[in-house]
Amino acid sequence: MRRSAICLAAFLLAAAPASAAAPCAGSTQMDLNACAAAAYDRADAAMNAAYGKLMKQIGPKAKDGLRAAQKAWLPFRDASCTLEATGAEGGSMQPQVRANCLARVTAARTKMLTGYLTCAEADVICVGGFGE
Repeated sequence: MRRSAICLAAFLLAAAPASAAAPCAGSTQMDLNACAAAAYDRADAAMNAAYGKLMKQIGPKAKDGLRAAQKAWLPFRDASCTLEATGAEGGSMQPQVRANCLARVTAARTKMLTGYLTCAEADVICVGGFGE
């Protein structure tokens, strides 16, 4: 069982995106949990920065829509990552699995928000171009 947990931890660390996973100097599960939590904190800060920049660029109607979308997305992300961590439920690596998921999913959301900041002219579906 312990060997399976170690293999799973190694796989999850390798599968995490480079932007969300910094090298971890620790070797204990507590250290790995802390590294995963720090990666999530970095991903969350980047997403919040992209969200804030986008909110400054768009008009009032689009702001309302983006705010509603983000409020709906956050519980979806959290529930998805809780589900993903179910396989490690009750184990010491559950926080690491959940934090790695949060970092990965948040980085994907950041990529989407950042994409909205650079709209091609006359792109009717690019949120960043909604100036009304």
